[in-house]
Amino acid sequence: MTEHVLALHERLDVHPEYAGRGVTIAFVDSAFFPHADLIRPRDRLRAIADITHDSPATADDFLDLHAHVWHGTMTACCSAGSGYLSGGRYRGIAHEAELVLVKVVRAPGESITGAAVARALKWVLERPELGVRVVNVSLGVSWDDPHAAAVEQVAAALVSSGVVVVAAAGNLEGAPPSPPASVASVLSVGGIDDNNTLLSADDERWPSSAGARSSRTPKPDLLAPASRLPAPMVPGTHTEREAPYLFHLLRVLEETECDIRFRHGRALDLERRDDASLAKILSAVRQRIVDQKYISPSYQHVDGTSFAAPIVAAVVAQMLEACPGLTPADVREGLRATCRPLAGVPPLLQGAGVVVPRDAVIWARQRGQGTLKPRAGAPSRPPPKG
Repeated sequence: MTEHVLALHERLDVHPEYAGRGVTIAFVDSAFFPHADLIRPRDRLRAIADITHDSPATADDFLDLHAHVWHGTMTACCSAGSGYLSGGRYRGIAHEAELVLVKVVRAPGESITGAAVARALKWVLERPELGVRVVNVSLGVSWDDPHAAAVEQVAAALVSSGVVVVAAAGNLEGAPPSPPASVASVLSVGGIDDNNTLLSADDERWPSSAGARSSRTPKPDLLAPASRLPAPMVPGTHTEREAPYLFHLLRVLEETECDIRFRHGRALDLERRDDASLAKILSAVRQRIVDQKYISPSYQHVDGTSFAAPIVAAVVAQMLEACPGLTPADVREGLRATCRPLAGVPPLLQGAGVVVPRDAVIWARQRGQGTLKPRAGAPSRPPPKG
């Protein structure tokens, strides 16, 4: 047996009527690949940009199979993938959203620079015709980077322009989130380990960056699952080529094991040389699948706040589908109002708590319908226009 990893819609309380339709999400990340989960059964890529080049990006710029393309591809698919290669099972919460991909790293081994991230965010800011409503940034810029302040400034400008910016808090326990997750108006997302179950009682905080430098606003703003999250592998990479053979070999060996048991009429007799050999190979194959985090011939599970953030970005897309007139401030209010506090964790480490997708979407829908009941002590306000 291999590890059974629950799909996002199985482990989260997701509203089934919303999938980010009519909402465009931009992903700023190291690199991307136009995976089938992004372009099938419908091509949802509205634009691709490689800000490491002065010339406009072409499709060939995104067909590079270097290992570094996995991160951006997986963040985008974790948020808005169709789950095409899994028959829809491993789909993202916003699997109907339109997508914009912005690449910030030219080649494997290169570090992420503040200049590149600031340029990527500015690229989105200067193209209102794309209709981007949400930007997900699953990377951070060192505080020592000479362009760290510029990253914060452009991220804040995006929010001021009406775009919801979601950023991964980071996985450095004891350290404050770095730009752009450090920006007060940016939704900074820390993580939880939900132990791959449907129960909330066993949720634990994922080791995430938290706190603030100087007088900045403490982060994160909220938490989302950051452990054992299903995401597709990039076609042509070593992992994607290895996984199908391992699963095929596992199936053959398990059939052989059943045949031996049938013939012997009992459990494997490890004293017999052939049985012992089979048991050893089976154990090695199963262990390899576990070690590589393979959950199917085309999917792995991944960890970190890099993947918690796009889950929140997907919930934001659902909220905007339910109520297109929401402002970034409205989205923040709705998310915080519907989060579930994580027991035993100080507010400084969790913000408002764990995102509850269904409740956030219901909040947005009620805001749009003008039926949202204000919390005790909160002033009432009219629904947004549009």
